[in-house]
Amino acid sequence: MTPARDLAVVGGGIVGLGVALAAARRGMGVVLLERDELGGVATQVSGAIVRTHYMHAADARLALEGLASFERFDDEVGGDAGFQRTGFAHVPHPEEVHDGRFARRVAMLRDVGVQTPVLDGRELADVAPGLAADGITAAAWEPRSGYADPARTTTALAAAARRAGVDLRPGTPVEALTLNRERVSGVRLGDGRLAAGAVAMCCGAWAVPLARGAGLELPIRSTAAIIARFDREPAPLVAGVDVPSGVYFRPDGDRAAIVGRRDWSDRPVAHPDGPLPSVDAAFAADARARTARRVPAATGWRPAGGRSGPLDMTPDARPLLGPTAVEGLWLSVGWSGTGFKTGVSAGRALAAWMMDGAPPHADYGDLRPDRAQVRTTGVRTPH
Repeated sequence: MTPARDLAVVGGGIVGLGVALAAARRGMGVVLLERDELGGVATQVSGAIVRTHYMHAADARLALEGLASFERFDDEVGGDAGFQRTGFAHVPHPEEVHDGRFARRVAMLRDVGVQTPVLDGRELADVAPGLAADGITAAAWEPRSGYADPARTTTALAAAARRAGVDLRPGTPVEALTLNRERVSGVRLGDGRLAAGAVAMCCGAWAVPLARGAGLELPIRSTAAIIARFDREPAPLVAGVDVPSGVYFRPDGDRAAIVGRRDWSDRPVAHPDGPLPSVDAAFAADARARTARRVPAATGWRPAGGRSGPLDMTPDARPLLGPTAVEGLWLSVGWSGTGFKTGVSAGRALAAWMMDGAPPHADYGDLRPDRAQVRTTGVRTPH
């Protein structure tokens, strides 16, 4: 058996790297196990928009702390995440404005500390050149937000984790969790067992079969995110979500842009290892047409490929973050497409929760796995 560690982190994307780094900096002996290359699955295909507009206080607080981490990434983590401040516009559906949901949400965001003035169409066009003001009576503007580079972020986080003493093991799939009665005791690898005082599963939908072996049924299903990339003429472009058109978009440098559809739930995949949809001509044409409703210049954008990757969706599209019914087993999964911007902040939150016995903010308790009907099946694989 491999010598025991305080913590085994399963999953080497930005979520797992964030947990491993934070735990190691708090003095834990950490090993990180990733079946592929670090950041090579969901993180590398992320849209990587760094913004703070969310429906619930816990999610918004994590996103705000994540934004602050990207702003001071070199000082806080070390290295360059490629963060670009473009500003971010959230254009709500008119019904949300009419019935007051949007105003209530903005009030909650301001209570959390998010800087987000509400602008009408003319005011938004003044701060976000290139956006069409048609039909906008109210939009949320985030002057601090923007986007980062997934590959550079992964590289910097991995380097910081190594400096902190994390044993990084890419190419090391975890076959099962090991248990000692009601407590997790480590993991089983292809070449033996690795003992650990605690295990943090940060491996998206791949956590489902591992948790099932420990007697937990996670309410996570696999879907696919598809992002189209376009070449464009140099022009100012902000990051944004246009709810009426069903798209999110951002620049990708001065001469490119990426666009994703927000209705990912209609693209289920049977398993995260299964085939993923391709960025075909029909998807690119639809994405461009939708974006052009808010960014008229998009009509001239030229398709330039794109990418797709797995998402781990929960029923309420919020993460499962915190302890489980199995002592010593922690989760940071089910991010439903929002894990990139909160990888560092959620990592700090989970490490603090493990070591201090409580989440660093009370509202993070809203994300506990037991809120989402994580079922204890009672059926556990003997280890």
